[in-house]
This record gives sequence, structure tokens and C-alpha cells, in this order.
Amino acid sequence: MGSPAYVDHREHVGRLIGAALEAAEPGAAVRRYLSLGPGGLRVGGRSFGWAPRSRAYIIALGKAAPAMARAACEVFGEHVEVGIVTTLTPIVPALPDRLQVIQTGHPLPDAGSLLAGQTALDLARRAGKGDLVLALISGGGSAMAECLVPGLGLDDVRLLTGLLLHAGAPITAINSVRSELSVLKAGGLARAAAPAQLVGLLLSDVVGDDPASIASGPTVTHAFPPGAGRRTLERLGCWKAAPQAVRQALGNAAARKPVSPPPYNHVVASNQDMLHTVALEARALGFPTRILTTRMQGEAFTVGQRLGRRLASAPRPACLLAGGETTVTIRRGGRGGRNQELALGAALALDGQARCSTIALASDGIDGPTDAAGAWVDGESVARAHALGLDPRQAAAEHDAYPLLDRLGALVRTGPTGTNLNDLVIGLSYA
Repeated sequence: MGSPAYVDHREHVGRLIGAALEAAEPGAAVRRYLSLGPGGLRVGGRSFGWAPRSRAYIIALGKAAPAMARAACEVFGEHVEVGIVTTLTPIVPALPDRLQVIQTGHPLPDAGSLLAGQTALDLARRAGKGDLVLALISGGGSAMAECLVPGLGLDDVRLLTGLLLHAGAPITAINSVRSELSVLKAGGLARAAAPAQLVGLLLSDVVGDDPASIASGPTVTHAFPPGAGRRTLERLGCWKAAPQAVRQALGNAAARKPVSPPPYNHVVASNQDMLHTVALEARALGFPTRILTTRMQGEAFTVGQRLGRRLASAPRPACLLAGGETTVTIRRGGRGGRNQELALGAALALDGQARCSTIALASDGIDGPTDAAGAWVDGESVARAHALGLDPRQAAAEHDAYPLLDRLGALVRTGPTGTNLNDLVIGLSYA
């Protein structure tokens, strides 16, 4: 295949985004790793005993819960006893009547989140020896399902979460605090399920794919150690501003005991899977392609500048890919999201570079508190902004990327995708 032509740029971007979302489809991930047949239950390469009278309890928590639950029901059929599924939207495609669907909050938990967390624990406790509790866990589950330790209220946790988000805390840090304040997290669901066997299928939205960090590890009994939450708040400068009830609960947190049988957890899809699929598509389009990292972290604007400079200096044509999740430490209140701010940084680094573009988007379709998944900028974006009387550097400094990118027609809107495998950055250059 010859060198890709810039005239086909829009088609190329569409195909690469489409490949990313297809790779992130959670139902397919569940079907790849879960099967039930005459030989018993298989999860990945591991087998579990399954008697004719065994029952399956499905507990699906997180943004990908509906699709994961639907796939699991296809596998278990009439063996599904009962289940719970969380959702962010009031309309969910048809699921079996045995599954209770609960609309919940994100990124801040709400009353629906508390209902979902308590329901999940109650269902797990109903399972007996010989039964299976299948936990389908995906990004967003920390906020979408919660059962707080005694003495804590919803307002306490909402205020704490807001403080951590405002401080630019990475999701692993946020979850280290959440886990000590919850009966559900840090293996709480696994403890409730014993003596039934708990199997967790996890869709990873955290850098490094640590099961204890995905939705704060409700199925992982060796999660964050006691004291980690307080140390995190102190490091981020949030300890004194945290509600008194939170500080007291963190001071009372104790080590949590293991359970028998031990839970089995398997990551069924990750950001790395998504990037490899996009890389295959880019190479099929004729781009020499390189995955720079699957552990992208740091301040979004700075990361965008660095990736933009890397693309500008790369031999052409090129497709450079990066995955992970950046953060934004908010100093002034504007409107935007981490991917939009990353895109502004890339646009400034690419200023004046012909036939170069960068696309940054959240795989869940939700970038910050906006209706955009991210943004698509090129070497002319800064000039177009200036022609409209807009200042990209000021917008970035004020964390107000959304209005500028909207005026440029640079926002990418996919709508909620029903999955979550972190963020994806695609850099394309043409000869």
C-alpha cells in the first residue's frame, strides 16, 4: 500500500475511532473469557466446578455493566438466579427480568449508588456453597455502587470526591481513599459472597490494570493497606479540608481478612487491547505506526504539548498512539475535560505544521462534565482560534477548553459508549 493521502484524513480518523470503540465493546470481552458447557465453567484458562443445581448471581457494576450483564446472561441462560445492573442512563436495552437495573450517579455517587451498593451486597449474601457470584466490574463502579461504613453520609463522600477531583488526583489515589470508607470496596463484595465462589471479570479503566484499583476493588481482598487513604489526602493537601466524618472513618480503618474460597479475578479488556487494535487498523491504512505508551499520565496540557512535539518531529507519514489517563489540577473554574485540555496542548505544539492532527478522546464518550468525548485538532487550529479572537493558551490556563474547541468545530461527540478503557490519543501526519 502507498502512502496515505491527506485528502482521506477524515475517513482515516473515523476508521481509527471506530476500531477503538469496537475493541472496547464489553460484551465481546465477556464472551471471549466466559463459557459454560458439559465440562463445567471456564473463565479464561481456569475451570470451576458447576453442578446441575448451581445458581449464578450476576452483579454488574460500572459504566459497562449493561453490556457485560447481557453477555453473561447469554452464557448462563436459565442458570441465572437473580442480578443487579448499574446504569447512568434511564433507558437500557432489554435485559432479563431477573436483573434489577438501577440508575446511579457519576462521578459523584448519589442515592441510586447507595441502593446499588446495598443491593449488590444483599444479593451476594444470598448465594450459597456451590453457587457462583459473577461480578462484572468496569470503570465508574466506584461512584455508581457504594455502601458506606457507619458514621458516613452521602454528602461526606460527595464532598471528598469533589476535593480529590479538584486537586487533580489520579483515579488510583481516589480509590485508595474510597476503599477505606466503604463496606463494598476493597474486597467487601467477595466477603459478602463467601462461601459461594466469586469470579470477577474486570474491564480495566486504570493505568497498569491493577484489579484492586478497578472500581476500588470490590472483588479483591488484598486491596489498599490501612492508612493509605489518610496518606493520600495528606499528600494532596486535602486532609484538613476533608469532612470530619471522613477523617474519623479513615482513622478507624483496619485490615480486612481474606475469605474462602478466594475470589478469582480476570481482566478481560484493557487500554492496551484497544491501542493494539487501533495500531492494526492504522497500519492497514498505510501509516507506519508506533504505540508510545499505554501508561499515559500527568497534567493533560503538558502531556498534549509533549505528544504534539513528538508528532511534529516524527518522519512522515506516521501514526503515534498513546493510552492512559491524564489529570487536570484545577486552578480556575472553566468548562472542559482532560482530553480537551490535552488537545489544546497538542494544538499549540503543532501550530503551523501542515497535514498533522491529534485526536484525544475518552473511550466512555464522556470527557469531564461535558457532552464531548474529546477533541480533534490540527496544525491550523491555533490560527483559526486567533482569527476568531480566541486565545488557546488562556483557555488552557483557565481550564476552559470546551467553548474554544466548540467554536472551532473541534469537539468529538460520540455520546456515552457503554464501555470504559481509559483514554486514547491518536497523532497522524502525512507526507
